[in-house]
Amino acid sequence: MADQVEAGQHLTERQRIDELFRRGREHEMQHEVVPARRFFEDALAAATTAGLMDVVMNTHAFLGIVSLKENNLVAARPHLETALAMALAANTTSLEAYARQELGFLLLGEGQPAAARLEFLRVVALAPSVGIVNLTGNGLSGMGVSLLALGRTIEAVPLLLGALGIRTEIGDLEQQHVDLVHLAHAALLLGNQTVATAVTGFLVCSQETSKGMYAHDRRTLATVVSAVGTSPAAAGFDEARSLVASLAAT
Repeated sequence: MADQVEAGQHLTERQRIDELFRRGREHEMQHEVVPARRFFEDALAAATTAGLMDVVMNTHAFLGIVSLKENNLVAARPHLETALAMALAANTTSLEAYARQELGFLLLGEGQPAAARLEFLRVVALAPSVGIVNLTGNGLSGMGVSLLALGRTIEAVPLLLGALGIRTEIGDLEQQHVDLVHLAHAALLLGNQTVATAVTGFLVCSQETSKGMYAHDRRTLATVVSAVGTSPAAAGFDEARSLVASLAAT
């Protein structure tokens, strides 16, 4: 009987911890970082006490993501490094890929594009075994952004277009905005003022533009806006995608 009571209590605590994590994810997906952090921190503390290492591992990853959304790179690094180390120890390929992806974004934020590119290369290599197509999209986008920062604009364009194609196929509007920001930057670097201006105008007019961005994406958009202004705007996604596609022939 005592064993049954203990098992029941353990199950109840697991359900409570899973609910904390679920609510953290719910807020994080809406970019509501303050409540997301609170739920994730509560989940991490409880999961650590209960010895639920799968929850501990995943919660560290999402606390890293929340910290990146807050542009708190110092706080993000230990969470992401812990999540990656745990994923490697547990041979959890999917979390390894996501942790490396976020570490890549962290490195971009720190101004280390060469190191970031290596993480994104690993993400692209891991993505097929994970079976989540947007991991490939994130990896290609990160590699493209890294190459732009390294002055290798011509090499970056097909990677960014590849990422945009994946996001278009799966209907990920937030990440299409991010890809278009960096393709507008590529157009500017290539001297294509027409494309840079039209796509930037579309981005500035879209209410969805900033939702999926980290600080380094916003800095890039600000750089392009400063250079080209905000008009005339592309009419919408179809026109914006058509305009950036022309960069492939540059």
